[in-house]
Amino acid sequence: MKRYVMLLMGLFLLTTATQAGRPRKVVKKKTAKKEVKVEDPRIQQMLAATQKVMFIDSMVVDKRHFISRIPLSADAGLLEQTDSLGQFTNELKDHRLTAYFDKKDSCIHIAQSDYIANQWTAPVRVGGISDSSANYPFLMPDGVTFYFAQKGEQSIGGYDIFVTRYDPETGSFLKAENIGMPFSSTANDYLYAIDEVNNLGYFVTDRRQPAGKVCIYVFIPNETRKSYQSEAYSDAQMRALADISRIADTWTDKATRQQALARLNEVKAKTTQLQAKKGGSSELDNLRHQAAVLEKALLLARNYYARASKNDRQTLTQEILTSEKELEALQLEIRRVEKEVHNKQYKSN
Repeated sequence: MKRYVMLLMGLFLLTTATQAGRPRKVVKKKTAKKEVKVEDPRIQQMLAATQKVMFIDSMVVDKRHFISRIPLSADAGLLEQTDSLGQFTNELKDHRLTAYFDKKDSCIHIAQSDYIANQWTAPVRVGGISDSSANYPFLMPDGVTFYFAQKGEQSIGGYDIFVTRYDPETGSFLKAENIGMPFSSTANDYLYAIDEVNNLGYFVTDRRQPAGKVCIYVFIPNETRKSYQSEAYSDAQMRALADISRIADTWTDKATRQQALARLNEVKAKTTQLQAKKGGSSELDNLRHQAAVLEKALLLARNYYARASKNDRQTLTQEILTSEKELEALQLEIRRVEKEVHNKQYKSN
């Protein structure tokens, strides 16, 4: 019995020693592969061509009402906003561009209409713009250059700022182009508007902003496009300029900035005064608007009369005479209402 026990113990010790002498297998832990994000090659192209622009001021506001915080002068037109949809009416108040949501394709499109015979024509979708969602239109006073925000294949992320020009021969706009950095980014860039009279520009974006907020940047527009010499800056510096990380980095001429700030403060004051007076002169504004539209129509008719056919001239003659009488009556009514408004202001003082 003892021999049996001793034998079992010997076998156990031998087996243990043999196992202890074998090398242990090292189990290597699998490391998770890191996903390498590939940057859109267009970003590098845009970086190298970043526009050199001086941003003089900025302000963070609610996205729902940001247009009401832009003191655009009346000479540049009227910007309006309803339910995150933008609308622009030109300075003569006879042409309008309106963003609308189309349930058929679940996209936002831009339509245009004209003020004719004391009423707006039915909106017609703007031709020449791609089917991707487009919003916040702005038309320059030349009636040709058209800026708007758009998503889609030509955008590098969210909404980007695009520009196109009206082609009178085809009656539509040319293919739109992305205006590039610093106005387009991987965030949402909503609005680009120029006030030529005051030499100020307004740009709206949600980059680096919390949900529901946007930043309005005020800048000095360049007469011709100027770009940074990218070879003179590091990649980090170019990205900071393209992203408008610090507006102070664009203040190359402080005297120019101060002059622009003075213009901005002046236009803000004028806008506040106009808003205060607006309540009591809506009838007068409407009459002046009608007169301005009629004067423009008369000018166009007279210019066309010189090259019109004999039959067309007969029709035009009657229309011009009728319009001249209507304009004369409107001018008399304007003077009457102006006198009433003046008397009311005099009595209130």
